[in-house]
This record gives sequence, structure tokens and C-alpha cells, in this order.
Amino acid sequence: MPNRAAELVWDEPSGTSSDGLTRARIVEAALAIADAEGLDAVSIRRVAAELQARPMSLYSHIAAKEDLVALMLNEVSGRGLVREPLSEHWREAMAQIARAAYSVYLDHPWALSAFGTAPRAGPNLLRRAEQSAQAVEGLDLEPADAWTALRIMHEWTMGHALHAITLREDDQLEDQMRRADPSEFPLTSGVIQASKGQAADEVFETALAVVLDGIATHFHLP
Repeated sequence: MPNRAAELVWDEPSGTSSDGLTRARIVEAALAIADAEGLDAVSIRRVAAELQARPMSLYSHIAAKEDLVALMLNEVSGRGLVREPLSEHWREAMAQIARAAYSVYLDHPWALSAFGTAPRAGPNLLRRAEQSAQAVEGLDLEPADAWTALRIMHEWTMGHALHAITLREDDQLEDQMRRADPSEFPLTSGVIQASKGQAADEVFETALAVVLDGIATHFHLP
């Protein structure tokens, strides 16, 4: 039986490991694999090979793959926190949060499918939730309405990122769309041709403004 680690503790355990490994190194190696090949490519054995260690050695740091995925998500969630001071105006604060999250999703596409599958929510995910709540703290909204507004923003950001990643990773799909027969799909062809050269960041910012306008209108926000 592996020398299994104790129940998952989010902070790096103190003390020096005799095998020279740290949990931070293990998580970073797993992140590199997931970013390059997807989450299915991550396993204790594969990460051990990347670190030139025995798989059994990793079990003294991380009990199972599900714990490793939870730690990976916690690390990625930390990278999605807004580092600069959050704007005092709800609209810009929510925009800051959306931009930070969108950037992380593009850098770590596997995280979009992994959220909700990890058995535990790490402290960084809770910090992101707290930061989001801070963005709407000063508004005259019922808690349920504030939560709905935040959900709209978060769900749109995830959906937009998923669409961008799908087009980025499937060149054939985009090429097929661009080669649509104008005689059979005149409207689609016109829209697709018009979108040529449009920067992804520009599309994101335009859509973000539209979503924020909708939230402001629906909840009568300044």
C-alpha cells in the first residue's frame, strides 16, 4: 500500500521532505501536463515521471489524483484573483474580475471542465467568491439579486472562454465555417467574412460591455 498522505491540507506542509519533493513542485508539474495535453493526461505515475521520482514517493505528499486535481484548481483559482485594488465602482470591479478569470481560463483550458468535479473547494476559490461579493457590496440590492448578477457575469465569462478555446483548438472548424458556400448560407457567410481580422480581445471587451449594460438595466444600477 502507498504511504498515503494525511487528509488534504491546502497549505504546503512545513518541514523538509527526505525525497526532495514538495507539493508545490508536484502541482506545478501536473499543471504543465494539463495545460499541454489536458486533464486526462495527468496521473500520479505521469507526474512522477516528469519529476524523475518514484510514483510511491508522491503518495507521501498527495493521497490520490482527486486531491491533486483539487490542489491544481486551487492554484489556478489563486491566479484568477484580481491583484490590483478592486475598483470602487461595481461595473469596473466586475470587469476586472471577468478579465482576470478569462485570462486564466485561456491559459488553463482544462479548468473549465474540472470545476465542479473536484471533491472540495479550495481557499482560493472562496477568495475569488469573496472578491466577487466585494464588487457588489455597496449596491442597494437584495442578496439574492446580487448573487444573480454575479452568476450572470461568471457564467458568461466561462462560456465566452469556452467558445474562444474551442475555436482556438479546432482550426478545421473555423476554416469550415469561413468556407461556407455563400449561395447556400448567405447570411452566415456574410457574418463570418465580416468577422475576419477581428481581434479576440476586442470581441471580449465588446461583449463584456453588453453584459454589464444588461445587468445595469435589469437591476437599475448606476
